[in-house]
Amino acid sequence: MRLHLYCVVALTGCGMGGSSGQPNTSSSADAGAGGVSFGGQQDIGEFRGILKAGGIPGADTLDANGFFNEHYAPPPQNGCTDALCLTPGVSVGKDWLHGQHQATLQVAINTNVDPTNYPKQPLNLVLVVDHSGSMAQDGRLEKVKSGLNTLIDSLDDTDRLALVEFDDRVQVDAQFGATLDRAALHTIVNGLAPRGSTDIYDGLSAGFNLSVGALATDRQNRVIFLSDGNATAGITDTAAILAMADGFVERGIGLTTIGVGLDFDVQLMRGLAEHGAGNFYFVEDPSAATEVFKQELAFFSSPLALDININAVAGTGYNFGEVLGSTLWNASTKAGSMHIPAAFVASRTGPAPDPGTGGRRGGGSMLFIHLDPTGMNPDGKVADLTLTYRLPGSAQVIAQTITLTYANDPSETPEVPYLSAPEMANRFAMYNMFLGFRAAVQNTNFNCAEVELRELRASATAWNTAHEDPDIAADLTLIDLYLANLATHGATAPAEATEQTCQGYGNGSGYGGSNDDGWGNDDYHGGYACNAGGTPSGAIVIGLGFLVALRRRRR
Repeated sequence: MRLHLYCVVALTGCGMGGSSGQPNTSSSADAGAGGVSFGGQQDIGEFRGILKAGGIPGADTLDANGFFNEHYAPPPQNGCTDALCLTPGVSVGKDWLHGQHQATLQVAINTNVDPTNYPKQPLNLVLVVDHSGSMAQDGRLEKVKSGLNTLIDSLDDTDRLALVEFDDRVQVDAQFGATLDRAALHTIVNGLAPRGSTDIYDGLSAGFNLSVGALATDRQNRVIFLSDGNATAGITDTAAILAMADGFVERGIGLTTIGVGLDFDVQLMRGLAEHGAGNFYFVEDPSAATEVFKQELAFFSSPLALDININAVAGTGYNFGEVLGSTLWNASTKAGSMHIPAAFVASRTGPAPDPGTGGRRGGGSMLFIHLDPTGMNPDGKVADLTLTYRLPGSAQVIAQTITLTYANDPSETPEVPYLSAPEMANRFAMYNMFLGFRAAVQNTNFNCAEVELRELRASATAWNTAHEDPDIAADLTLIDLYLANLATHGATAPAEATEQTCQGYGNGSGYGGSNDDGWGNDDYHGGYACNAGGTPSGAIVIGLGFLVALRRRRR
C-alpha cells in the first residue's frame, strides 16, 4: 500500500523559507508526502454512536478536531521540500445556514516525508486499562479485551509490552521483558474483570513510570490509556492529572487515550491526548476497538519534528475571530500561536470508496480561524505566519515565514466562493458542515434543530452534486439519521410558523439556495502568486497536522 501525504495549497513555482534536502524527505517537492494531524480527538465516534442508538447527541459530543480528522482533501502541489511545510489558504463566501459573509483562515502543516521509507523503531508500549465496576456495563470490558488481544497479535517480535490494570487500586500485571510473551499477555487480558471505582491519576502515573524505567532512544516509547468513566478515587482534579501527564510527555513518552461507553470524562481524555500530541478515540463496539488498536500500532513511528510552533499575526484589514480545531491555540483579535511537542507521519491515502460502509478516520487535523473585516485594508495583507521546529537529534531551529494577501475588499461577499486553490473546496464544505451540526447539537429546541439540519442538508446536497465528496456524503447520512431521531423525540416538520420562530433558517439562503446563483460548480478564484521574497501570497483558512492521521474507521 502506498501512503499518500498531501500539502494543502498550490504554490507552483513559489519558494518557501526554511531548509531543504533534510533526511527522509522526497527528492522533489510533493513526491510522496502530505498531511499530518496535531493529536487530540481523531473521530466523532461518540456523536455517531448516540445517533445510531436512536439518541440526540449533546453539544460536548461533537469535537471540531475529531470532525475534521474524519474528512480527507486531496493535496494540491507545493514548492516546499522541507520535512514540514507551512501551507495556508483562504475561503471567502456565504455560510451554509444563513447565507451570510464568511471568511476563514486556514493554516496547514504538511510534510514531504514518504512514510513508506521512514524508519519504524521497535516499540516500548505500556497499556493502562481501567477495569472499574462500570466496565461491566454494555460489555465495555469485553470490547477492550477484543482490541487488546488484536494488538498483542499485531506486535512485532522486537516490540515489548507492559500492562497496568486499575480501579481504585493499581496493579502492574506485566513488566517489560527480554522477549514478547504473547501467550502470557493473552492470559492476563482475558483475566481482566470489572471491580471497584476509578483512580485515573495513579493508574496513568504507574503506566508512565513503567515507560520511564524502560526509556530508550532507539525505541518508540508510548502509553495507551483506556477508561470508561470519571476519576472517582485518588487525585480527581483534572488540572492535576494533566500536569502529571505533561511532565512525562516532555520526557519523550507518547500518549494515546481511548474512551469506552458514554460516561467517560471526555474533556479529560481529549485534554490528555492534546497535551501529549497524542490521539484520542471513542470505542463504541468490538470492531471499532479492534481497528483503533490495529491502526494505532500500524502507524506508530518516530517523530518527524519536535518543538513545533506556529504563529499568526493578522493584517490591518482583519481581526481574528472564533478558532476551531484545537484548544491549544492561544489567540487575541490580532494574533495567535500554538505549540505542539512532536509531529508524526500521517497515513490516510484517500477517501473511502463507499461512504456507507467505509470508515471515516484519518484525514488530518484542521485549524479554522474566522476572519472579521475591520474596514481598513491598505495593503491587502491578511496575515503573517511563521512555523518553527527542529528535527529529532538536532538543536537547529528551522523556520518558515509566509505573508498572505487578499486583493478584494474584505467586506464583500462573493456569490461564488473565493478559494485560494480548488482543493480548498473540500475544506470549505467540511467547515460549513461542522458549523451546521454544531448549531443543531447546541439547540435545545428540537423543532429549530430540525430546521437547521434541513437547511444544512439542502446546502450540502447542492454542493455535493458538483463536488462528489464521499466524506460529505457520509455526513448527509448522519443528517438523515439525526432528523429521524428528532422526529422520534417529538420534533415536527418545519412548517412556516416554525421557520419564523427559528429565525434565519429555512429560507433557502445557504449553499445552492434561492438567494444565490449556485455555488455548486467547480470554479474557484485566486491561487498563489510569488512575491519578491519567494513566499506565497494569497489568502487564508488554517489546517495544522501533528501526529498520526489514521485511516477511516470501518463501520
